[in-house]
Amino acid sequence: MTSVQRTLPTLRELLPDYCKAKKIKDSSKRRYESVLRVHFTDWQDRLVDVMSTPKFGEHCKQLGQTKGAAVVELIRGLIGALIRYINAVYGLKLASPFDRLASAGLLPDRAKPRPRLLQVESLPVWFAALDRLEQRPRAYLLVTLLTGMRKNEVRGLTRRDVDLHELVLTAPETKNGRSHSLPISEVLRSLLEPLCASLKPTDQVFSGVSADHAAQMAQRAGAPKFMLHDLRKLLATTGQKMGVTDAVMRRILNHTPPRTDVMYRHYVELTTTDVADGLSRIQGQLLHLCRMRDD
Repeated sequence: MTSVQRTLPTLRELLPDYCKAKKIKDSSKRRYESVLRVHFTDWQDRLVDVMSTPKFGEHCKQLGQTKGAAVVELIRGLIGALIRYINAVYGLKLASPFDRLASAGLLPDRAKPRPRLLQVESLPVWFAALDRLEQRPRAYLLVTLLTGMRKNEVRGLTRRDVDLHELVLTAPETKNGRSHSLPISEVLRSLLEPLCASLKPTDQVFSGVSADHAAQMAQRAGAPKFMLHDLRKLLATTGQKMGVTDAVMRRILNHTPPRTDVMYRHYVELTTTDVADGLSRIQGQLLHLCRMRDD
């Protein structure tokens, strides 16, 4: 039986196929579409094997030397992923020009994580400012702090994601594409139950709340400057200082273990019940830090 050679797609045509095959979220797909549209305007309607040409390599070199580290990382990651996909599906042997550029030292250093703006000693001032907000934005910020969920995961919660009977909170769409659940402690229940009282199953719990605007509202009310991701970092740092195990912290934060970590990728599976005690202790410590006052 002879194999049928597949007609190569253009870069523009390849992206939706790749996203479908890899089950990429719509938000990420739109971001990737923007990368091709903005940075590969003259290339996206050409066949994918154009990525093996010297001109394409030179274009990537220019991007690597003129764009910021974070943008270059995004572009490099997308082009590398597309090349690996087309090599597997279409039997090609293309190499990413960004890998060659990195080997030659022609790319900027990888972007460093942004430092945390909100420090532990500032939590009482931050917490006091939240008391000046309306119920929904206040609850949004506290739930973000006390769960360590990403801002859009909390913002996207619907009534059916909050099981007040089984006491389980579920974020169906997450960064790694897997549904993520956490136990609802008593403090979380006190925040979520009033908001859910009159909602239909598909209603959003934080309807009308803009994630970043909630942070801005808190700052206008007297909170120190902070990023919403700071709240996730604070939960992680607090858990680490308290000696909560790496396995429990990874489960709480919904972190995917490295490919080489066979133990946690294939063997260790923790449920919401398994992390309930650890998360409750972290929440208690965070609230204690929020309520502390200088003598």
